[in-house]
Amino acid sequence: MSSSSRIVAAGAALLGLSLPSGAAAHHSFAAVFEMDTVTEIEGRVTEVHWINPHIKIDVAASDGQWEVEAGPVNLLSRMGIEKSMIEVGATIRVRGNPGRRNARALWVSNILLPNGNELLAAPGAEPHWGSKTVGDASEFFVAGDLKLPTGSSRSFFRTWSPLISAFPRPRGTPSLTDEGRRAQARYESGQQAVGDCEVPGMPYAMMSPYPIEIVEQGNRLLIRGEAYDLTRVVHLAAPASLPEPSPLGLSVGRFSGDELVIETTRVHYHSYGDLGPAQSKQSHGVERFKLAADGLTLDYQITVTDPVMLAEPWAWGGSFIYREGAEIRPWYCGNDRA
Repeated sequence: MSSSSRIVAAGAALLGLSLPSGAAAHHSFAAVFEMDTVTEIEGRVTEVHWINPHIKIDVAASDGQWEVEAGPVNLLSRMGIEKSMIEVGATIRVRGNPGRRNARALWVSNILLPNGNELLAAPGAEPHWGSKTVGDASEFFVAGDLKLPTGSSRSFFRTWSPLISAFPRPRGTPSLTDEGRRAQARYESGQQAVGDCEVPGMPYAMMSPYPIEIVEQGNRLLIRGEAYDLTRVVHLAAPASLPEPSPLGLSVGRFSGDELVIETTRVHYHSYGDLGPAQSKQSHGVERFKLAADGLTLDYQITVTDPVMLAEPWAWGGSFIYREGAEIRPWYCGNDRA
């Protein structure tokens, strides 16, 4: 794989590149951008849209107007890159991967500012123009020195962070039934099937490289996810009356030693990802969160069965770490941020 492909692959992973057919949140990067091609442009910044899930920078170059796309605000801000660094009216140079269908679209990896600073705008990007760089993505790749707070005991009830190498994703390609293969035709155009600010349904909602928090709340748990300001309710006893099917479904959990086991049914969501496979209302997921002996790691696995769409159970998994100071940041999808 070329260096440009590695850059895009790493950046795409942080946005959710985890499903078959290049599904991502909410982009199919392979379908939208030429991941093996690098383009450089120079032009004047006309607008900066500092929004989730994708930052967009409008650049007027000599050959026309370009739409430069980057990752979420929550990603770039964690890397030390802020909106104020990219001034409207400034002339910048941009390096990245061009669009397949849109000749004036670019997935950015590097931005050279007028002051000589180079923004490394994608995890895995390497300096291209100089040594004065901004954009530290190390916390997404390296766990560092992990330890529990002084006097604290092991607990599920913390904020947990995934590493880019281990955030939850499918383990293997799904085996589809005949109906599943027929339903897959909906996604073969490569068109985005999930709205930019739509909270994904289960189990896709858990496939995120951003922190989650497990909160104890009486006879139920909350699983809060940073991406899309997600909040899942997990009942510790089956409710007296069944709720209507919904994208996140009905989740019922129990503790079994070092494991939190959650079963989710009544999911009403069209797919397991942006580009499939399709999901039926008979989908049934069993999640297992296993707390490590040192309390610093939370292994995660979900096994999905769906007799309508899946010919056999499909397992996804990953892990989370406890990192001191980790927090759930607001997502504010679609809102321009300062």
